[in-house]
Parts: sequence; C-alpha cells; structure tokens
Amino acid sequence: MQFREIIKSSYRVTGIFNNMKKTAVVYDKWLDSLGGGEVVACTMAKILRKMKYDVTFISGKKVPLSLIQNQLNINLSGVKFKEVWNDDISMKKLVAGKDLFINTSFIDYSYPHARKNIYYTHFPTKPYSSIKSKVLNRIIFPFLLKFVKPIELVNEPKGKTLVNGRLAYQIVEPIKMAFFYLEPKKMYQLKFSIFLESFSKTTLTHFRWNIEKAHILKKVVKIDHHHNVIHFSVLVEPLLPTIYLRLRMSNNFVDVNRTERIYVLNPKVLPNIPFTKHLYKRFYERLLNKLRAGLYVDARKRLNSYQTFVTNSQFVKKWIRTYWKKDAIVLYPPIQLLFDKYNLVKFRKKNWICSIGRFFTLGHGKKQGVLIDAFIQMYKSGYKNWQLHLAGGLGYETSSQRFAKYLKKKAEGYPIFFHFNTDRNTIEKILLSSKIYWHATGYNENENSHPVRFEHFGIAPVEAMSAGCIPLLFNGGGLKEIITILRLNPKLYLFQTKNELVQKTIYQIGKNRNVIQWDTLFKRLKTEFSSATFSRKFQEIIEKA
Repeated sequence: MQFREIIKSSYRVTGIFNNMKKTAVVYDKWLDSLGGGEVVACTMAKILRKMKYDVTFISGKKVPLSLIQNQLNINLSGVKFKEVWNDDISMKKLVAGKDLFINTSFIDYSYPHARKNIYYTHFPTKPYSSIKSKVLNRIIFPFLLKFVKPIELVNEPKGKTLVNGRLAYQIVEPIKMAFFYLEPKKMYQLKFSIFLESFSKTTLTHFRWNIEKAHILKKVVKIDHHHNVIHFSVLVEPLLPTIYLRLRMSNNFVDVNRTERIYVLNPKVLPNIPFTKHLYKRFYERLLNKLRAGLYVDARKRLNSYQTFVTNSQFVKKWIRTYWKKDAIVLYPPIQLLFDKYNLVKFRKKNWICSIGRFFTLGHGKKQGVLIDAFIQMYKSGYKNWQLHLAGGLGYETSSQRFAKYLKKKAEGYPIFFHFNTDRNTIEKILLSSKIYWHATGYNENENSHPVRFEHFGIAPVEAMSAGCIPLLFNGGGLKEIITILRLNPKLYLFQTKNELVQKTIYQIGKNRNVIQWDTLFKRLKTEFSSATFSRKFQEIIEKA
C-alpha cells in the first residue's frame, strides 16, 4: 500500500508541474518611444502569450495598453507590465527564476537571471575597446556620478513653459520623475520648486507630493512670495538605486478659470555635500543622454551571461561579430503589410512624398533635415503641386524638442507637414495616400567609424512599399539590404546625395516611369517580412534556446 501511495503522489506532483505555466519576461527600456524596436518587443510578448507563457513586460516607463494598441496596432491584453528605470536590483527581483528573459533594449546590458536568456540586439556598441572609452566608463563617469544624479520624466507632462528662464511642467495630471544611480542607505538632497501663477492658498491645499522607494529624513520648505515660488528641499535615504518623485493635484481640484495653474521646476537630486551645486549645473545636460542609456562597467561579463543573440539584419549581425565576437541569428522584424489589411485599389494616390521616423538627433537619427532640403530643391525646380509629410514620435527631452523646432523653422513657407506622435491609423492613411517614400538615415555618415548612425533595418520603408509607395532609400545599412532582398534595382531605388535623391524622384514622377511589379513585390514582402514569418521563426528560436 505504501508503494502505491508513493506512485500516486508522484503522479500528482508531475501533474502539478505539467500544468504550471511557463514564465517569460520581455524587457524594452524604451517602450514609451513606440518605434520600430517596440513593434518587435510587443510582438514577441504577444506571441509568448499565444504560446501559453505567463508574460511580464518590463519597461523604463509604463505605457497604457490602449496607446500600444492605438499606435502599434498590437493587443497585449493579459500581459503584466512593470516599470524599472536603471535599477539592477529591481530587475533581478522580477526576472530571477523565470523560464525565459528577452532583452530587446537598445544599449542596455542588464544582467539576465532567467533559465534561458536571449538578447535581441538592435545594434551593438563597443564594450570599451579603446583606452579612451575605458577611462570614460570606468573612471570619469563613475566619479562624476558621485556628484551628478540624472533625472528622467516617467510620464510626459501635458503643459510646458519657461519660468524665470527655466523649463517648467504644469501639474495637470500626476507627474512622476525618476532619479537614478543612487546608492541605497546614503543621504541625498532631493530638491524641487513649484510656481503658482496666482499665489492662492486654495490651490496649495490641493497640491500633493510624495517620494517612493526612499525614507524621508528631513524636509525644508521656503516660500518666495516675490516670485510666486515655493522651494522644497528633502533629505532622503534611498531604498533602491532608483527613487521616484510624484506630484499631483487632489482629485477634487478644478481649475475652472485657468488662473490657478501650478508648475514644477528645477527638480534634482544632489549628494549631501556642499560643493555639488556647481558641478550639477556644469555637467548635467552633457551627461544626461549617456547616463539615461545606462552605465555598464562590466559589459562583456553581462553579454557573456546571455545564451542566445538575435538581431534584425545581416548588417547588424556583422557588427555584433565585429564588436562582441558573438554569432547572432537574423530575425527580420514583423511588418504589418498594408496590402493585407486594405484593398489598395480603393485608395487614390496623391502627389505626396512621405517619411516615417522618430524626430531625434542621437544614434541613428532619421535625417529629416536632409529630406526637407531635398524637397525644397525639388519644389524650386517647379514641382510645386507636391507635398512632403513627415510623421513620427517626438520625445519631450530638450534635444528632440529643439530639433523639431529647427525643422519647423526650416520648412516655413513650403508644403511640408509634420505629424508628431500621431496614431497608427493616421500613419497608415499617410502611407496609403503617398506615391513616394523617402528615407535618409545614415546620410553623410561614415559606416566604418559610426555604423550605429545607419538604419539598422528599416521597418517603415517596408511598410511603405506594402502600401504601394515607390521607395527611395539611402544607400547604406539595413536599407540597402532591404532593396537586395526584394530584388529591386539599386540604381533606381537607392541614393547617395541630396541631388541624386531629387533627380531620382523626378525620374519616378515623370511619365509614370515606375517599373515595380507590385504583385511580385508583395509576394516577396509576405515571404520575408510578414508577422506570420516572424512568429514561426521566433518560436523556433525559443525552442532551440
């Protein structure tokens, strides 16, 4: 009898394990940018859900499911979302013991702690291969971090303005800010100010603030009646490397007359030492973009802890081998092919040229300024019945906002239209209405010295072709690879200079010279880049990992 009971117990335990869900974590630090890389990460999470995994999605900033659905057309219901910003301790707690961890974050070498660990690499960076980079990453940056503590807005404030020459954010909806690279159990001064357009006690009674992931040891509040500003200085002891400041108005606060607006300005965290203030002002803006990406002094060790590397193109695979000495599996991104979604015959093409891509200047910037210059040259050549439509995400960081302002100034007086942070439906309508698609990422860059500045693959150009747009792409990086895979003539569809872009565009416009066999092209697009192809190959990678 005892032996039989042991056998029965064994079957019950086996049954329990068989019924347990597999667990997976997908990590995309930059999810809030909702770009091409985020399409890959969200599609992976969706596929894992279909594979019966219990999926957690970690991002630097939480993004509403409705926004992902609206802008990327991907349904992630059933996926749990967690928010971690530059915090290895919190990452480990969420990942340790899971069956699968997939890091899809650009320039992020977070340690993996799952049973299987995959790094989907959009582009590799040199892990301290020169003396200069070793000195910067191992000595200078860590030293400066003792005095300079960066800040990241976790959610985008609705209103911005300048108060006494400083950028200020209106507290309409709750504002959350992350302060990172802190040392737990050390003391820091967290400082911020609020500005009131009308110094009203009623407004003040509705103002709320709190600090998460830290002990508050002391707080000092100073009122500057002359400038309608209240200064807060809070002595804190972090519990984790990243802490959060949350600011909001009470639920029953209603600014009916819009005369009691309240703003936050000049938030910062400083070590509790007296001479930090000068250093903060001097180095903060210069270091922010480097520090927000992550500071990893043991990058090679972190990379070696991943078992499988996957990437988005042969172009990137080459540089992974060059920089990291790793072999990667090429998995082209999933493309939402518009000829599958729409009957293209029903859409009348207009004299529109379009380009899709985020508006930013770092890394592989999309070179919208080059496209504006080319369009103006074409416009002045007599093609005044054409329009240029530029669409894509625009972040609220200072460099991106400055770039957008520069582009709008350059485009003044011409039929050039900007579509910042527009929804997915509008993007599709632009592609379906346009005759020609331009893409200039990598223009005027040196591939041998700065390959990261080239298009790593190019989701938007493929989507454009699936909508019946004639492509004119810069001759470099993943863009060149796309033209080769689809067996299009590079002499017709790739350009090297602005003048060449203009001339090839005029050639395509003139007398309907386009010679693309669309039916054949659509079949190739489906074979190489469809969501079904991505799903099949992704599942094969998971099973072999």
